[in-house]
Amino acid sequence: MLPFTLFTLLTIALHAPISARDGAPPANVKALRANYLITAADDFVVDVYLNGKPIPDSKRTMLEERFGATVERIDADIHCGDWIVFNVVNNRLRWGGTRYFGMAGCFAANEYGFISDRASRQWSAWDNPRDATRFITQKSFLDRSAVQIIENPWPVGDELMRQYAGSNWSGSPVWGKGRNTWIKVIVD
Repeated sequence: MLPFTLFTLLTIALHAPISARDGAPPANVKALRANYLITAADDFVVDVYLNGKPIPDSKRTMLEERFGATVERIDADIHCGDWIVFNVVNNRLRWGGTRYFGMAGCFAANEYGFISDRASRQWSAWDNPRDATRFITQKSFLDRSAVQIIENPWPVGDELMRQYAGSNWSGSPVWGKGRNTWIKVIVD
C-alpha cells in the first residue's frame, strides 16, 4: 500500500501547476497591470467598461470636480489582455471649447502599468453611437481608429493627473473626433 501512496503523491506533485510547486503564478493567469485607474476629464466620464462590461458606480470615486471637469479613481484590477472603454463627453460652449481625457493605470502613486498616450497603438477612439456597443464589447473592433490630438486641451488636466496619479505622470491627453466619444485602451 505504501508504494502506491508514494507513487500517487509523486504523480500529483509532478502534474500540479507550477504555481503549486514553486510559488509562481499559473501560466493561464494574466499579469496584473494596475489595481486602480485615475482619470481627469473635461468635462466628464459618463461610463467605464472593462472587457465589455460596465464597471459599477460603487467602484468609482470622484476625487475632484472643477466647474464640471472631473478627476476620478476607478478601483479595478486590470490585467494584460484586458480592454477598457471610457465614454467621455464635452460641452463645446464651455471654457472656449477645451477638452481633455488623461488616464493612468496605477499600482500606487508614481507606479504605472500604463498611461494615456496618443502615440500608442493601444489607444483608439470612436464617436458614432450606432457602433458604440460593438466598440465596447469587442476587443479589436475599430482598434485602429486612432485617438486624436486635442487642439485646445484643458490647461489644468496634466497638473491634476500629476496631483492624483503621481508627480512623474508623463502621459498625454487623448480624444476622439467629436464631443461625445468612446476611448478604448487594450492593455498589453
